[in-house]
Amino acid sequence: MKIYGNDLITGTFQNMLRNGRMAHSFLIYGEKGLGKKTMADYLALMLVCERDSKPCGECRSCRNAASHAHPDIIYAEHSGKLGGFSVETIRSICSDAYIRPNDSDKKVYIFTDADNITVSAQNSLLKLIEEPPPYAYFIFTASDKYIFLETIRSRVISLGASEVRPDIALEALCGQGIPESEADSVLKLFGGNIGKCLEYIGSDELRSTVDLTKKITDCIINRDEYGTLKHLTEAASEKNIFRSVLLMLDKVMRDSLAMKYSPQSSVSCCADGARLLSESLTVLGCISLHRAVTGSYSLIDKNVNIKLIASALCGQISECRQL
Repeated sequence: MKIYGNDLITGTFQNMLRNGRMAHSFLIYGEKGLGKKTMADYLALMLVCERDSKPCGECRSCRNAASHAHPDIIYAEHSGKLGGFSVETIRSICSDAYIRPNDSDKKVYIFTDADNITVSAQNSLLKLIEEPPPYAYFIFTASDKYIFLETIRSRVISLGASEVRPDIALEALCGQGIPESEADSVLKLFGGNIGKCLEYIGSDELRSTVDLTKKITDCIINRDEYGTLKHLTEAASEKNIFRSVLLMLDKVMRDSLAMKYSPQSSVSCCADGARLLSESLTVLGCISLHRAVTGSYSLIDKNVNIKLIASALCGQISECRQL
């Protein structure tokens, strides 16, 4: 299994294993596309590997783990509209954790995309994480470590995933058979976020989302209220696209603020737009736009009409331009 970048995370795993001090619970966090689930799989591979040099990638356990067919690597099942973990699922895992491994000397539970894990589910897990059986390990992936309760965070090793260097990202994309010229152009949109780059190349939806984000940004820069409303309404035709557009738009807003202090700062898909916004807005205007976008995002799953949210956001954007 090839891991690109994030040497701090993989190095932490290797050092713990080498020194015989492997922690029982980990939280790998960071934005989508940074390889959190790949690193969770890598750790699971290390834990069940049968050889001294771990992970070898060749033993029976490694092969089974790589194909997600190892009986002692359990992926917690998502449930509900928000894709969280039900209390029933957590209770089942808590019971199963006290049953010894089937095919290895370790048992690994992986909770991927745990952003919507509920407080009740976390509380149900607390005792198990606090006092796990000696053979049981728990790995969580999420966008932000503060999704978890302090009582959980204090009992896990939290490791932040990060973008990789441009040369490493280019190597990863070319390794997937993507022409270097195409890889270069995509890296300008998403930097060292390999997952986002790959998704953009293979997804019409993400291409549409990026295009809408750029159009909205241009309209804000040009004080085109009609265009801003038009493109926000177009994005609001589908909830998931609207959610993605607001997330990307918020990164543009944050970049515009960061560029006031460090002109090279950029993590968004629209660096040029962020630069022009930074030049045309005050600090207060940048902060107000960020708050307007995040406030609108928070309403998406609260049974508020999406197109009304888009209309209200357009009005807020117009007001922010006056600051």
